[in-house]
Amino acid sequence: MKVEIEEKGKIYKIKVNDPFPPIDFGFSGSKSSKSLSDFSLQIKEERDYIVIEKPLDLREHVYGLGEKAVELDRRRKRYVMWNLDPGAYQKFQDPLYVNIPFIITLLDGVATGYFVNSASKLIFDIGFEDYAKIKIKVPEKGFEFYVFEGPGVEEVIERYTEVTGKPFLPPEWAFGYMISRYSYYPQDKIIELVDLLLKEGFKITGVFLDIDFMDSFKLFTWHRERFYDPKKFINELHSRGVKVITIVDHSVKVDQGYDIFISGLGKYCETTKGELFVGKLWPGNSVYPDFFRDETEEWWSNLVAKWLSQGIDGIWLDMNEPTDFSKVNCINEVLGDLPVSFKNLADYLAFPDYVVHKVRGKVVPHSLVRNAYAYYEARATFKGFEKAGRKEVFILSRSGYAGIQKYAFIWTGDSTPSWDQLKLQIQLVLGLSISGIPYVGIDIGGFQGRNLKEIDNSPEMLLKQFQIALFFPLFRTHKATDGIDTEPIFLPSYYKEKVKEVINLRYRFLPYLYMLAIEAHEKGHPIIRPLFYEFQRDEDTYRIDDEYMVGKLLLYAPILQGERRKVIFQGILNGLISGMGKS
Repeated sequence: MKVEIEEKGKIYKIKVNDPFPPIDFGFSGSKSSKSLSDFSLQIKEERDYIVIEKPLDLREHVYGLGEKAVELDRRRKRYVMWNLDPGAYQKFQDPLYVNIPFIITLLDGVATGYFVNSASKLIFDIGFEDYAKIKIKVPEKGFEFYVFEGPGVEEVIERYTEVTGKPFLPPEWAFGYMISRYSYYPQDKIIELVDLLLKEGFKITGVFLDIDFMDSFKLFTWHRERFYDPKKFINELHSRGVKVITIVDHSVKVDQGYDIFISGLGKYCETTKGELFVGKLWPGNSVYPDFFRDETEEWWSNLVAKWLSQGIDGIWLDMNEPTDFSKVNCINEVLGDLPVSFKNLADYLAFPDYVVHKVRGKVVPHSLVRNAYAYYEARATFKGFEKAGRKEVFILSRSGYAGIQKYAFIWTGDSTPSWDQLKLQIQLVLGLSISGIPYVGIDIGGFQGRNLKEIDNSPEMLLKQFQIALFFPLFRTHKATDGIDTEPIFLPSYYKEKVKEVINLRYRFLPYLYMLAIEAHEKGHPIIRPLFYEFQRDEDTYRIDDEYMVGKLLLYAPILQGERRKVIFQGILNGLISGMGKS
């Protein structure tokens, strides 16, 4: 096994055999005199994997990996890195939509980062199989691996984003209160809804349109009856200070009368036989852009630029794990259309094994680059904004990989309005934040509608959802077709006023939030931070994941149930006093 190490500053790039990384981040350093043992690392070959091993100290804490439905400290569990649509997910379900192969370890107050630049189905075993070891199993013959020295968590994040890219700077309106549901239409009803919200003192900055605004779910089209005059609709919202964000999936309807399908021929995903891969999504028979190809990126960015030219303000990328319904249809045929939970079907919503991509001119199996699909889609979409001459970029993506922070916001997907999930949503947002993604949020109100027994559609639950998300960078309501209305104008008076207080308080802090966005853009720092990020010497903060820091200056501890809660404060106060003594 060939191992080479390069270094630059406190960043070390370890190349194992002959890597062909899914993303070339352009990092290069000088040849290092260090060996694997200097990092307490071993790299071994097993049957189907190359395995990276490092000791796991009894007092060591491990964070990162993106969107994981567990406690922030990832010890004592095995994690699969495989972007999937999990449907109505629950705590401890793994994997979910966004898997980032980056961890930060903390031992004796010293932080170290580790990043495997592989978009395949990695396994991170954090002291589960072997009590005293971290094992990272990579199903490839070669890969590149980074080590980021601290000693601070913040320094690790800075160095990680130096390699994978600093976050883009969104417009200020992207941090305002925005509304969404599956689905708003027709256009006159949307204007009426916006006017009702504004009249009752609810300032909104954006409206999201879900898939039903399209003609037969064809990308970059309008439903002619529901949106009979798109230009008028857009202008009316703009006159009220409200932006328009439209959903864009990755599925192109197979239709010889559809000009976008025709123009994309030669740019779609193929099979191992060199044939066009035809799957199924909302439009029925669908093909999928191979975003790994330069020519596909050029074609897609032109489509986005043209779409934006009519006055569209933002793009919402959904289903881009990437998801496909082909296998679901087959299962339903076998089972005679018996209901099957999405939790059990998650793996069946992935592309088949025989799909391939062309990555930098090389044919690569889907299984080796799957997790990077959304990254390349977001990059192509971002370039569309640039081609349209837009200085303000807003992209929201459901899936992602290392580096997605350069192009998009991320949200936690199809959450459930339940008491158990209030804390889980905070944990998910903090997990994404500490994994290098500063622009994160949830579906306020919980996406799921009425079909699950744990759902709570009470006004109290909706208020709690608004409250926990008070300082989340993305502040958007969203709900399924069978769900209650989440717009606060429909609440009883008491709850309506309570939600208004939350929204108005957020706007008072908006200058501070935007200052933190500028900091994220320049330095890579998260906006929402676990307490240990700011108080690294205080072990009491290491397992607190139901409250969060907003930048360095604000601690927020929302009440999840009841009217009171304990806040771990003494150690933090000591940390602040200590910090003041040094400044």
